[in-house]
Amino acid sequence: MFSCCVLWLSPLQAKSTELIFCYEDKTAASHFLSEGSDVPLNAPDALLDVMQRIDNKLAEVSIRYVQKPWQACLSDLRSNKVNAVIAGYRADRTAFGQYPLTKSQQPDASLALAEFSSCLIGSSKFHKQWQSREVFQTKAFTLAIPQGYKLNKTLAQEPFFIEHTASIDKAIELIARGVADASIELCQIGRHKVTSRRDNSTVKTIYPPVTTAQGYLLFSKTFYQQHQPLSERIWRVLANQDSAKLFVEHLNQTNQVASTDRY
Repeated sequence: MFSCCVLWLSPLQAKSTELIFCYEDKTAASHFLSEGSDVPLNAPDALLDVMQRIDNKLAEVSIRYVQKPWQACLSDLRSNKVNAVIAGYRADRTAFGQYPLTKSQQPDASLALAEFSSCLIGSSKFHKQWQSREVFQTKAFTLAIPQGYKLNKTLAQEPFFIEHTASIDKAIELIARGVADASIELCQIGRHKVTSRRDNSTVKTIYPPVTTAQGYLLFSKTFYQQHQPLSERIWRVLANQDSAKLFVEHLNQTNQVASTDRY
């Protein structure tokens, strides 16, 4: 009877593996694919919701949440003070972090958390001029972007003069005043469009997106080497849940409230 009781209790006594997850404190950061996390998602509640679902689903892992500036998250990942972050792919990060990879050692998009796309946003006049931009030979448009944002190769070839601002809100102010023509903002996650609280008679989103990046759960090398089967299972579970839809639901709800608060 006693041994039976011991056998019944032992699974409950099994210790789960702690995963320390660091996510970006964006209270003073831009919402762009920049020197930040490469994932233009200013929705910490959505990130927590996605990770908490993993926490609830997998008994073998217990997630501890830490919120810090992005560079501090990366620094702690290097030293294994934290075990995971959500980030876009950069080759230099493979020296200290582990992405899900294909057999050819390329990032495995099928195991990405989601695909994040950003669109140009601009005035009605800019919308019309943008369609015929091929005729411009010089920097014909002013693109207002927050400090730290780096244009991708495609946008760098477009006829833009860059005006750096302190925030996306400041960029929108410049557009409204006619000082700038456009800015750039998250507009789509996976197949789901994000409802922009900024769309109004002055500023509208231009589809299709001009930048796209995959967001991955990036483990520290140390954590992955010590817990490879668990890490790979977490990637699979994340890929199988519709994180993109969850992110968009959070953002659309936030944007609707923000839009209502403006009037």
